[in-house]
Amino acid sequence: MIAADLLVAQNVGFGIISLLMIVAALRVVTVNNVVHAALWLVVVLSGAAAQYLLLSAEFVAITQVLV
Repeated sequence: MIAADLLVAQNVGFGIISLLMIVAALRVVTVNNVVHAALWLVVVLSGAAAQYLLLSAEFVAITQVLV
């Protein structure tokens, strides 16, 4: 039962992070200011790192943040 609850929580977290990444990616291409676009891109890349953490790929997540 605990594993099922963990799986549901992981799926909810994945959905929230994915939604945040989609909104931020849309803001990257629609905003007029280049600096704001770069900041939205940081949000997108941080979301990708968070999804790697959900997959237990810590090394890839850290590499994503460093790049």
